[in-house]
Amino acid sequence: MPANPLLDLNRRLVIAHRGNRIRAPENTMGALRQAVELGADALEFDVRLSRDGVPVIMHDSRVDRTTDGIGDVATMTLAELRALDAAARSPYRVKRVPVPTLEEVLDAFRDVPVVIEVKEMAAAESTADMVRRFAIQDHVLIGSPRTEVMQWFYGSGISSCASMRDATRMIPIGLFRMRTTRPPYQVLSITRSFRGFPIPVLPMARAARAIGIPTHVWTVNEPDVARRLWDGGVSGIVTDDPAAMIKARGS
Repeated sequence: MPANPLLDLNRRLVIAHRGNRIRAPENTMGALRQAVELGADALEFDVRLSRDGVPVIMHDSRVDRTTDGIGDVATMTLAELRALDAAARSPYRVKRVPVPTLEEVLDAFRDVPVVIEVKEMAAAESTADMVRRFAIQDHVLIGSPRTEVMQWFYGSGISSCASMRDATRMIPIGLFRMRTTRPPYQVLSITRSFRGFPIPVLPMARAARAIGIPTHVWTVNEPDVARRLWDGGVSGIVTDDPAAMIKARGS
């Protein structure tokens, strides 16, 4: 069994996507705390870099969708970002909350496994530095939609998901039962469809499992789908609704 629970082939992980997103403003301390209290196995959240070089928790490149501000995260200082209400656009807003920093989140959830999605190359090094500072390499996993970010993390010594390019290479391997060698990543993190095209998740998961690589699937909110994926060899479910997935798993 690997030391990092996020790399365990045989666990049925519930990974809270941006926290308890179905009941709280995404990527806020409250949403993350709720997910932990519900019993999620891990937290997933997104990181971008402020203008003055501080990694902050924000999914979009702009603040418009989730806060009461307007503009690009990369053009705003930490002070400007912290002045925004990160819950302003949420139907679950109960009070004004600031945009969290990565340091704040890692400090609050030191012992909780975390999946950090690094949204841009600019945030890669500062994220890695923060992971090392908190010494959480044994329960952290890095993902990114950007291939260059994942290529950078492959050589960092920090557990990483497959880049989108490398994940795509697993499609024919899964479908045609081709042999393959162990890749430079530690987790195959995939979705069930991409731009309208279905992804052969279960054949890919079987192929990955055969070489010791667990598969995580995002974003799954349907209990029957989660159970089918777990039964088919998927190790982790990334979900907006951790309570429903925990119930579906039966523990």
